[in-house]
Amino acid sequence: MKNKSKNKLLLMIVSFLVLLGFVLFHVYILEGEQKLIWIIFLATLICCVIVHNLKVTSLKKDLEAEVQKNKDSHDRLVIKYQIESTLSKISSSLSFADNLDEKIEESLGMLGELCTADRAYVFRVIDNKDTVNNTHEWCAKGVEPQKEMLQNLSGHEYHWWLEKLTQEGAIHIKNVDELPPEAISEKELLLSQDIKSLIALPFFIENEIAGFIGFDNVRETNEWTKQDIEVLNTYSNILAMAFKKNSIAEDLNLERRQLLSIFDSIEEPVYVSDPYTYEILYVNKFLSQIIGENPVGQKCYQVLQGFKEPCDFCTNSIILKNKNQAYKWEYQNPITVRDYIIMDRIIKWTDGRNARLEMAHDISEIKQAERAIKESEENFRKIIDNSPLPIAIMNSLGEINYANHKLTEMIGYTIDDIPTISKWWDAVYPDPQYRRKVREKWNLTSKEKESGVSGEWVIRCRDGTDRNVVIYFAKTNDNTVFIINDLTELKKAQSALLVDESCLETLHELSYMNGFSISDIRTFALNEGMKLTGSEAGVLGFFDDNKKLSSVIAQPANILKMHGFTENDLISGLESCHRWAELLKNKRPLVMNEPNEIEVERCPDIFRKMNIWSYLAAPILYENEVVGFLAVANKEDDYTKNDARQLSLITQMMGGMILLKNSEDELKKYNSKLEDINEELRKANDELHSLDEMKSNFLATMSHELKTPLISILGFGELVGDETLGPLNKEQKRAMRVVNSNSGQLKRLIESLLFMSSLEAKNYQYEYSRLRLSQIIEKALSIISMENTDKNLTVENTIPDSFPFISGDQNYLSEVFIHLIDNAFKFTPSGGRISLSGTQEDGEIHIIIEDTGIGIPETKIMKTFDSFYQLDGSLARRYGGAGIGLNICKRVTEDHGGKLWLESAEGVGTKVHVILPELNC
Repeated sequence: MKNKSKNKLLLMIVSFLVLLGFVLFHVYILEGEQKLIWIIFLATLICCVIVHNLKVTSLKKDLEAEVQKNKDSHDRLVIKYQIESTLSKISSSLSFADNLDEKIEESLGMLGELCTADRAYVFRVIDNKDTVNNTHEWCAKGVEPQKEMLQNLSGHEYHWWLEKLTQEGAIHIKNVDELPPEAISEKELLLSQDIKSLIALPFFIENEIAGFIGFDNVRETNEWTKQDIEVLNTYSNILAMAFKKNSIAEDLNLERRQLLSIFDSIEEPVYVSDPYTYEILYVNKFLSQIIGENPVGQKCYQVLQGFKEPCDFCTNSIILKNKNQAYKWEYQNPITVRDYIIMDRIIKWTDGRNARLEMAHDISEIKQAERAIKESEENFRKIIDNSPLPIAIMNSLGEINYANHKLTEMIGYTIDDIPTISKWWDAVYPDPQYRRKVREKWNLTSKEKESGVSGEWVIRCRDGTDRNVVIYFAKTNDNTVFIINDLTELKKAQSALLVDESCLETLHELSYMNGFSISDIRTFALNEGMKLTGSEAGVLGFFDDNKKLSSVIAQPANILKMHGFTENDLISGLESCHRWAELLKNKRPLVMNEPNEIEVERCPDIFRKMNIWSYLAAPILYENEVVGFLAVANKEDDYTKNDARQLSLITQMMGGMILLKNSEDELKKYNSKLEDINEELRKANDELHSLDEMKSNFLATMSHELKTPLISILGFGELVGDETLGPLNKEQKRAMRVVNSNSGQLKRLIESLLFMSSLEAKNYQYEYSRLRLSQIIEKALSIISMENTDKNLTVENTIPDSFPFISGDQNYLSEVFIHLIDNAFKFTPSGGRISLSGTQEDGEIHIIIEDTGIGIPETKIMKTFDSFYQLDGSLARRYGGAGIGLNICKRVTEDHGGKLWLESAEGVGTKVHVILPELNC
């Protein structure tokens, strides 16, 4: 088919040339009216050629339209992929961000560019909706930031905005001028920022509006697409989760700082070190004052012991093997020359690594007391009377014949209340089993040792309170001296540390369960909730869309079977509980400790039969809705606010994990869609490649075939115009000038098409030589000026001849500047101005061609470099050309190692910048 079309085209061209030669021959030899007839025939022939060219142009436009259609389809698919890829990247970035503010700024930039917004921002609502602050902002190039002026905004003044966000979930303003009267404050604020249109969506944390995110346009009004709204909605969910996770981390860090503050208040040495590198991570104020400096970052054995190598008595290996147990030992420090009883254990440090916590209690006075007892019985009473520690003396018959005032002050009993050790045991160890354990330990220890530690026990004081103590003993000739060290406050600090460390470890493990199933995450969360609160039983349930329980799991696993119940019985019992609606409505933890008779009567039957006497339930929130709950029951003590807080932290993290798992499922769906999109893209690219090849072959053939007859037309036209073939009257001269001018433009168009075809086929080669750029530009200006003598333009050329030489192809560079100057003349109306200027910049020559023409819209500047692109693509367009000149100019300039770009404003004019490297001599 192609060969037949080509043969027909060749036949038409040959026929046209024969006919043209025949006509020109008669025009040349004939005179008078016959010659005029042949001239008219010649004009008719030229008109036929023009009509033929119009048909060719129409065919070319059909091909271009098909190419553009496929390109638009390709662009839509690429945009869809970019959106999904960007949201996935943002989700990963914010989920594991060390610097959340920086990552939010980056994500706003990605979304703003993706949705072609002028500004993207995040506002936080604080102080119970009283204050609104612009916390994060991204601005497109050329758009003024507004963040500093949008601080401490009154929530009451802009109540319309906050209420609309809370109730309707989004604000979409296509035109700020159309805001309702009740939004007058909001309208004034938006107009003060030159905002034309915007869209904003809220995000919620713990059922309360925490802020909103939005896009706006300040340069023109815009109606945001459904796609933009979906992007913002997804981003708001991601952002809420990131803020929630960051808030949880800040709360945990606050608690850790509070614990460190407790350590600083303890008048005993406390420090934390790395058990592997021996690096000191923290010391409390008391120890820092003893050392005389802040030793953080130094080796513990150097600072605390004065050794050059790790201590041979170091307990790191022991506590690393038993991470959940404390190790106690006694030691005399050679630097302070003080005796200590030391408690070592492994804790989680702020960066997640295992760290060694050492808490030392100074027992120097106890040791001194022991030594004093052994050295001198006479001074013994003085020492123990003045001792800050509780001390008692028992004779060989088991009678307590002395107790100092510190012992009486601590336990509330006098020597008359506890005259013997048996009475002591009965009074301070009321539980028979615990008392038997204490007795057996004392009998065993007192037989084997003359002095030492009787044990660490919990004693009951006269006022009913319990105290943790360590009891030391030392035997003399007929007596046994007991020295009691009160560890109650130290134990409280240790317990608080253990609970918070356990919660931190649980949350830490939860955050790394991305690869586990939702069922595994639920089971883990339930078990850890029971463990942290010290509960005997637990239930984890989830609701369906109608707020009905769809599934539950209970622990221990056989608890329902033990009491003769099924899972459905448990679901029915839970839904019939009178406090069920309270959990769904308030979305806050519920606590019941030691219920009264009325409360017990109102509880479901299954609760009473399973002997549930206390419980704590926390809701699981997902996208600000209760999707489930985690409940624990039957704690030995009352449930506290700390229990509720820790259970809430677990449910929040679990809700976040469910969100992440659901996001992963969505991403898998997206990946499947992307595979289909990639297949569509491949097919579209194949079609584009085929059409592009067809277009290139067509342009090469047509341009070559049109150029051959055009050369003859130009030659004979110049002969006729110069009156070489005979004199012409005034009208004939004007007609020939039009013919020659249009033929010249047609010649440049055909040469541009030929050059473009050679560029695409890579069938060309530059002939480089030493050139003076000012001469090339002057010649191009002269050619175009001669073709535009009918235009009244002011032309100014200030390019100096002193510029250095460049290396380039004279023909190609001449065509570049002819085309650029021709564009300036073509698009500048009469009365306008064109200026050519140049500068030298770091080994380069920078040429600027500036005009006061029609200009180019900012959104279309980059498209002007596309092949066959024209600002006015209609058949009736005012300005001619095929739309390939700038594309060719840019290619030639870049092939010469230079750069070409445009600056333009519609209705103002255009600046063309050309940079070419100087010739290195």
